[in-house]
Amino acid sequence: MNIIRDKELCGLAMIPLFCDWNVRRCNVEGCTLKPTTIITQAAPDVPVLGMCEEHFQAANKGYPVNYSFVFDSFDAFKEAQA
Repeated sequence: MNIIRDKELCGLAMIPLFCDWNVRRCNVEGCTLKPTTIITQAAPDVPVLGMCEEHFQAANKGYPVNYSFVFDSFDAFKEAQA
């Protein structure tokens, strides 16, 4: 698993990656927030997924978390503009 985050530019450098890799939302089931993190190779059948800051930080605390992921056409960036 690879974790891609931008700590130096407050997430600004992530925008092109979100566009190129078609990461449009936090893929944790039930969450529709904008992603701040890209995770690749999380599982053989999941090449890339996005996580919002809240879900990433919860998973980054060192204890196990169980997330279910959803992959649909929801776009958190478009919803924020509406």
